[in-house]
Amino acid sequence: MGNTDLIKRCQVGDLGSFSELYHLHRKKALGTAYLISNQKGIAEDIVQESFIECFRKIKTVKNPEAFEAWFYKILVRTGWRMVKKHNYLLPMDEQNMEGLCTSVDYNSDLNTSETNLVVHEALARLSISLKTVVILYYFNDMTIEKISKVLGCFPGTVKSRLYNARIQLHDVFDENELNRPAANIFFSKRKEYGFDGNA
Repeated sequence: MGNTDLIKRCQVGDLGSFSELYHLHRKKALGTAYLISNQKGIAEDIVQESFIECFRKIKTVKNPEAFEAWFYKILVRTGWRMVKKHNYLLPMDEQNMEGLCTSVDYNSDLNTSETNLVVHEALARLSISLKTVVILYYFNDMTIEKISKVLGCFPGTVKSRLYNARIQLHDVFDENELNRPAANIFFSKRKEYGFDGNA
């Protein structure tokens, strides 16, 4: 069953189809929530609340092909709200890293626990808005245009945030003597930038 047909079935109240949709998107959603919150329990709560809202509002999705952007708008807003509620971003510890590694496999360059930890420590230095753009672009492989739809902002704003995030990440990696596998994740994907390939 294609994703479009699956969503249409969900919209007419097919619980089995919604369960299938949940299992199809849960792993990636949980990985995104981990990256936003840095904490397993909070991440699971973010995903649970996001899918509950998805179930309640899925009938409002006019174009099933736009489901991913629609769903991640819910996920990101839920994540921001819950992080603000807890009033801090918890540090990524070894236990949380193990949970993340077993829940999501975003990038083959994230192949050691040391590299994983460096990446998450670097992300933790970013503001929530910059961090979210980085997560959606590098770990979810979303386009600039799709991220702008998720965040409800102009594509130029997304590019600007990515540019600023890369500058800050570069400084963090310099401080840590530049862990090369970790740095490559952020400084090798340049095709969508309008900053001479260096932003």
